Amino acid sequence: MMDRSEDTVEPTAAAVDDEDEFEDEDPAEEAAPGPQVPAYIAIIRIIAVLGMGLSISFGLFIMLVGLKGVLIGIPIILLSIPCYYGMQLAERLVARHEQAAPPEV
Repeated sequence: MMDRSEDTVEPTAAAVDDEDEFEDEDPAEEAAPGPQVPAYIAIIRIIAVLGMGLSISFGLFIMLVGLKGVLIGIPIILLSIPCYYGMQLAERLVARHEQAAPPEV
């Protein structure tokens, strides 16, 4: 008969070292926070991205109806242009905010 003690496998020293390697790392040290952006800029970005996506997708969906749908869908798709410029406005506000912020040490 076989001895059961031979079937068990004990972890090697290398496996134990690998486990200790991950325990020493602090996730807070790795993730350096970026510069804070005001909430209104984040809201402008979200609305601009949603507006662009919804206007293009809804315009294409309306175009499936036929010729009248195409005539209605094209202006709906063109509504994505002001949303794009809204995003550009938000990016300019971020650049202005970063220039006005004092340098971090």
